[in-house]
Amino acid sequence: MTRVAKSTLALVALVAAVAAYVLVGAFLRALTPIGFGWVTLLAVTAVDVLLALRIRAAISDGGVGQDRSQMHPLTVARSAALGQASAVLGSAATGIGVGLTSYFLTRLGDLAVAGAELPASVAVLASGAVLVGAGLFLESACETPPDDDENGGLAEPA
Repeated sequence: MTRVAKSTLALVALVAAVAAYVLVGAFLRALTPIGFGWVTLLAVTAVDVLLALRIRAAISDGGVGQDRSQMHPLTVARSAALGQASAVLGSAATGIGVGLTSYFLTRLGDLAVAGAELPASVAVLASGAVLVGAGLFLESACETPPDDDENGGLAEPA
């Protein structure tokens, strides 16, 4: 599995920021308040960090394998996929937070709702950025350490 590209994360954030800015302007009256939905992003962040620490400890102790007392390799692979998905979700949330924050900042004196929604917009931005970091941390924790032999794990030549 290849690592998620930083350019992909930047592109997702850029598209989400532009979309959020445009869509909030078009549908402001129909939208519900942002509220505390960003707390969910922090909960996913906590799960990612705890899982990354557990996997990192299992890999360093040699506790990854087929035995029941070890962490299964598929669990590590699925966790790497979860890390990538978390990084993309965090990138999208960061972009949405940037779009919302920039929209409400530019209309702070004109719209009464701008002052009320600005703190939640900044919270979405910050929690999305933290989730990107946690997802990348989980993805990097799932990497296998390099082999110590000079043949890269291949059999000795005859």
